[in-house]
Amino acid sequence: MPPESWGPAGAGAARHGPRYLVLGPLELRLGGRPCTPTALKSRALLALLLLRANQQSSADALIEDLWNGRPPRSASAALQMYVSGLRRVLDPGHSRDGRDARHHPLLPTVGAGYLLRVGPGELDLDEFREQAALGRSRLAAGDCRAADHAFRRALALSRGTPLGDLTHADLPGFYGDRLADEQLAVVQDRIGADICQGRAREVTGELRELCARYPLREAFHEQLMLALAATGRQTEALEVYAEARRVVVAAGGIEPGAALRAAQQAVLRVRPPLNAGHEHCRPAPNGVQERFPSR
Repeated sequence: MPPESWGPAGAGAARHGPRYLVLGPLELRLGGRPCTPTALKSRALLALLLLRANQQSSADALIEDLWNGRPPRSASAALQMYVSGLRRVLDPGHSRDGRDARHHPLLPTVGAGYLLRVGPGELDLDEFREQAALGRSRLAAGDCRAADHAFRRALALSRGTPLGDLTHADLPGFYGDRLADEQLAVVQDRIGADICQGRAREVTGELRELCARYPLREAFHEQLMLALAATGRQTEALEVYAEARRVVVAAGGIEPGAALRAAQQAVLRVRPPLNAGHEHCRPAPNGVQERFPSR
């Protein structure tokens, strides 16, 4: 993603401080120049510190995650080596001046671990979450147009699979999965804002693709049913429910959730909820905004 597409906060950070990107392949830019570590474990360590930015990460927790629960005997020494390397990348002058590495301005030692200091506008994930939260507040207030703009700004920060270059780093899989889930929740919210604005016909193709790609994500099936019903295609909407129910029952042996069943009943009554205001445009319930827990 070129610097000019980062927006005001990102562009300022590019000029005056680090810029960290995790919503795609991991990237570190200093003064606008790419400075991403090349060693896989070093990049993995940077990613872990960024996902707990401005929080202390214990050395034990970092070792556990860097080697996915199977650390070698040399893990403690290796971690210290990776931290030293990151410190040199983040502030080369600090080590040359002979200052205590434990008091590094960006990556100090804190207790029995480390903390990566990340300022406003320096991490794309922070910007993504801020825009997502703004969109959800606008959506809850019924301002679907403003919500749509905020969701699109958030999604524009995506550069592909979050931390997609670290698939071979042996990190616990839930890190990338959770970031991807946050992105999907915002996609869901953006589609809800589109339907609120009367663009149901325009989103049906996208929703069909999303239902095929994520067959167990019931919210996309619900939205597709509502979009079809809004354009007078009740029969197709009921077919969507029947297929979604078949997939859900086959996968888990349970019936679809309450929201999807309610959408089916609304279609059967030929009175889809979108004719009753904006209540169907609620923000995605799984739109997680808190950071990864410090360990």
